[in-house]
Amino acid sequence: MLLLQNIFISFGYTKTGFVSERTDSGKEIDHKLTKREREEVQMIELLIVQYFTIIRKQLQDTIPKTIMFFMVAYLTKSLSSTLISELYCEEKFDELLQESQAVTKKRERATKMLTALNEAQRVLSNLRDIPGL
Repeated sequence: MLLLQNIFISFGYTKTGFVSERTDSGKEIDHKLTKREREEVQMIELLIVQYFTIIRKQLQDTIPKTIMFFMVAYLTKSLSSTLISELYCEEKFDELLQESQAVTKKRERATKMLTALNEAQRVLSNLRDIPGL
């Protein structure tokens, strides 16, 4: 609000409703504002206050978002480089390429099922070849 007061004072407006103007010779002339001029000044003051309120709100919204953006970008970059350096360590290749026990069991069950289905197909094709059935 102090900023607004300084702005209006620098333009020569005071709360008393007088405007100071300087002539070319540097002499100050005071004259009383008309009702319309006072209303216009009040309207301008209200618009400036609303403008600064909107700008303040936008800054309050934008600053945390910007901070989070840069924090997430930094974290992503550092985490990515850390993970890559850990994954491409040659000592861990054997450990990383090992098949888990659950996958091993599923693979063994699938192999047994495939063997059983191939045997069933062989038996059915032998039955078709028997005459009279």
